[in-house]
Amino acid sequence: MPGAEIAAISGPQDVAAAYGLEGGEGLTPPEAVFKTIRHFVPEFFPALARIPDPRDQARITYPLPECYLVGVLAYMFKAGSRRNIKYKMGTPKFVSNLQRIGIIFYPDTPFPFTPLHGDTLNDLLKVLPVECSLDLRKLVLRSLIRSRCLEQWRILGGYAVVMDGTGVVTYYHRHCKHCLTRKLSDGRTLYYHPVLEAKLVSPGLGLALSIGTEFIENPEEYVNKQDCELKAFYRLLPKLRKDFPQTPFCLLLDSLYACEGVFSLCDEKRCSYLITFKEGSMPATWKEFQALKEFAGERRLDVFPDGKTRTINWVNDIAYNGRKMNALELRETSADGKEYYSAWLSSWLITKDNAPALAVGGRSRWIIENEGFNTQKNGGYELEHAFSSGYAAMKHFYIMLQLAHIFDQLLDKGNLLRVKIRWAMGSLRTFSARLWALMTETLIDAERLRAILARRIQIRFDSG
Repeated sequence: MPGAEIAAISGPQDVAAAYGLEGGEGLTPPEAVFKTIRHFVPEFFPALARIPDPRDQARITYPLPECYLVGVLAYMFKAGSRRNIKYKMGTPKFVSNLQRIGIIFYPDTPFPFTPLHGDTLNDLLKVLPVECSLDLRKLVLRSLIRSRCLEQWRILGGYAVVMDGTGVVTYYHRHCKHCLTRKLSDGRTLYYHPVLEAKLVSPGLGLALSIGTEFIENPEEYVNKQDCELKAFYRLLPKLRKDFPQTPFCLLLDSLYACEGVFSLCDEKRCSYLITFKEGSMPATWKEFQALKEFAGERRLDVFPDGKTRTINWVNDIAYNGRKMNALELRETSADGKEYYSAWLSSWLITKDNAPALAVGGRSRWIIENEGFNTQKNGGYELEHAFSSGYAAMKHFYIMLQLAHIFDQLLDKGNLLRVKIRWAMGSLRTFSARLWALMTETLIDAERLRAILARRIQIRFDSG
């Protein structure tokens, strides 16, 4: 019996040795999940207990940490809907596992013996301030930045942050007074809620970690001009700088942001940038760049073993609106003769030494589309599903999804498990199914998990 084995052992490291835990080898998926969260964000579970509970304490059954944890796990399990919290996560063994987790992380807050219903979680999130979820996400990213685990994927010293908009939920009736509206060709009105998302990305590794969110919404039902992505950017960047006052950022933006207002705000908030450069966004500057690059005499030609040929051209100090702009372009020819072209405006003075790094960084903007939005929409997270009709709850569920996606990525890219998830199981979605099956049909060994959490190890990222 594990308990008898533990009784004769003096400390947590001896416990880990008794179980034969060497680094991350031999961990089950549930153990790997909680070890990953504890390792990268040691304050996450204590932070859940510090959230003020707005409910009447005399009438509640489920403590706030349990409710929030179930919400995050529902996304990690790919439950698909709030309703499935009851049907996919309401097994006796899952309830027992929650109790065991509660004993480890919240010994003074016992978890009940009955399963949590999704409507109970929804009722809590309707009255919980949205800032609570935003603060949790901020805690996670601050912990990752301070641990310096993402250092090697900076762009010229700055953390790469992509900002882009995406749709979240849509309706054919007015959901709330903050809905954006659009007339469809068939005469109907579409009511929708998009967001401007900021993700910290890692060129070469493929992480897309949510670091900031600005909900694009109208202040009231009747407005002369609706909210938009660019307006949201002017709100989000100051918030991002306030949350991370000393962190160097390199913003990766699409051509929508190639305008003086964005340049000035980036300068004011001390953010470097690489902005997609297209003829239509700044036609005069584009024309000047095309003319000057032929005479600049500065170009770099690289031929890679994979057969691709990449040519980088750049021009510095292009006059624009009283400032100097720097531009570079990348032309790539694959082994089969296909050609690809990209160009960017850069806040850095471009040189032969930094041009390749800037080109790689500029192309990393697509990580938010592939590993970010596409995964969250089609990888089981159901980004576009309406998990709640409540205005505040809808935002909480969105941030919960982002937290779950962060933890999944840390688990996927880390070396905690003995085998790589994508090699052994094909996809992270399959791993989620395995995790759900184990959490709902088998029991966690609480003492073993306690020993794993106490063990000090290193988790390295694998870009392979």
